Formats: sequence, C-alpha cells, structure tokens
Amino acid sequence: MKLKLKPLLLLVSVFLSVFLIAENAFAADYGVFTKVAVNVPGSISSVAQKVESALNSHKWTVIGKFNTALPAGDSYNSTVIVATSGVYDKYMADNGNYPLGAFGLPLRVAVYTTPNQGVVVSMVNLPALARTFSGNSYVKYAAEVNSYLKSAIREAVGGTPSNSQYGPMRTGRFPGGIGGGSFPGSVDQISNYSGSADSNLLGVANLVLQGVKHNTGGWHLVYNIERPSIGFIEIGVTRSSTERHSIEIDSGARATSTDKFPGIDHSPSYPVEILIYRDGNYTDVSILGEMWRMKYYFADAGMMAFMSHMGMPGSIQGSLKQMILYGLAY
Repeated sequence: MKLKLKPLLLLVSVFLSVFLIAENAFAADYGVFTKVAVNVPGSISSVAQKVESALNSHKWTVIGKFNTALPAGDSYNSTVIVATSGVYDKYMADNGNYPLGAFGLPLRVAVYTTPNQGVVVSMVNLPALARTFSGNSYVKYAAEVNSYLKSAIREAVGGTPSNSQYGPMRTGRFPGGIGGGSFPGSVDQISNYSGSADSNLLGVANLVLQGVKHNTGGWHLVYNIERPSIGFIEIGVTRSSTERHSIEIDSGARATSTDKFPGIDHSPSYPVEILIYRDGNYTDVSILGEMWRMKYYFADAGMMAFMSHMGMPGSIQGSLKQMILYGLAY
C-alpha cells in the first residue's frame, strides 16, 4: 500500500509544529521578577496599603510585610508584601504529592521608589518560580494567575502598566554554572523525624519557630504558612544585614550616577524559606542551599560579584542552620 507523500508530510509538519509550540512554552525566557506598574501615584505606605487590599479582596491573604533594609547612602525605600492562596499552594504542591514545590511559594510583591520611574510595584514572576520548583506542566496555570494578580493590583494602584521581566533571565528551569544545578538537588536537609501526621508537622514547625524567636543572628519572622493537609508548613525569615548586602552587591554592575542602588528591584527575593514537609513516613526540615538560592535570585549581579563574595552564602546558611537546630533542640 502506497502512502501519499503530501498528506504524510503535512501530518508530520503539524505534529512538529505542535511539539515545538509546547516546547517553546516551557523553554521561554523568564525573568525571576516582573514589574506590575511604574510611576504609581502616592506614597510607599499608601500604595502598599492598596496592594494589600487588592490581594485580600481577590482571594489571596496577606500574611506578612516588612521594610527592606537598604545600603547606606540609599535614599529610596522598599516595602515587601507577602501573600498566599490555598488554591494556588495546593496546585503547586500537587495536592500534597510534592510538598517540595512549596519552595516556589509564596507571592512576594515589592513597592519601592526609584529615581527614574517614581514608585514601582513589582513581584516575583510566578511562571518562572513554578517552572523551577514545581515543573514545566505548572507554567501555564502560574502564568494565568500572574496575569490575574497584575490586573487586580493595577486596578487598585494606577500608574503605568508594565510587564517588563528582569533579574536573572533563564530559558531553562535551573540556574547553571558554579553554584547552580537542578532542583531539588539544591535542597539542604537539616533534620528529619519519624512520623508524618499533621501533628508531627505542627510540632516540628513550633520548634523551628522557637529557634526563630530566640535567635541571635538577626533573623525575624515574616510569615508562617500552615498547610499540613497538603504536606507542608513554610516559615519565612529575613534579616537586615542580608537584605542590605544582597542589594548592594546586585547594584554594582547596573549602578549609574543617578541610580546608585538599582538592586532595590530585587527586594522580593526575600524572605528566605524554611520548609517543614512530609517525606514518606518522615517529617523533614530543609532550606535551599544558599549559594544556589543566591544564584537563582541574583545571578544577574555577574560572576565577578559572586567571586568577590564567596563567603556570603555559607555565612547565611550557617546562621540559618544554627537558628533552626537551636529550635529543634527545645
């Protein structure tokens, strides 16, 4: 039986087109951050309040807020708002089957001042985080939520809409090069306990919170997401010295005479995540390897910046571990 060549070629062509479109959706360049609006009218506090109201009224819950510590001599300001959604969290954790996906949570929105674009609202780019921490098949849903949230925030704050993506721009899921690599290979397990019932998760999380409460490393609690029904509890912490130093380092390659610290736009890279989660019959406590995390959020600072501050990730990681282990010893 002879096949007609043209119909066969057409079929192959259609198949390849569909395949390439699907592949390109996953292989698109995504920035870790995305702007929402620039030249927004009002003060930092008034705009931040509008962002909070918009999120709370669109089925997200604001669970934390802090003022970012900036380098000495920086006359601008930044406030980060942290919000969560039970529906979104459940989806990204695969309904409890993949609690490690919670490392891509929660939503972090920054309101900050700049010399050239006035008050700016930006946030973590949900498709970028979903692709890395949950997988390619989660990108489409995350992009839809991203667009929905941007529209809600813009309606509340005004200004000039912006969809500019920035920060490290990646085609692949993971940061490459020195300090990079795959997720979850970047996860640093600090401790684990037998038992994975909700009570185990809550009990271990309470111990970690004791460590945060009594730490001497300058860390403070920003948020606590309790989702034992889908396998995790996540605690978010940050500290002034780490924020200030990160923003100063990231500013170096982009600084100008009129904008000495453009790294303020990386404010949504904090807080740092501490994840308590189910792992089979165990409850684990883990953080991301700090070199990997810094590479993920700050790779655009350039290799020279990383080489000049090689001790910083280890110092951060050591301090976090000390705090967590102190709490777990209670």
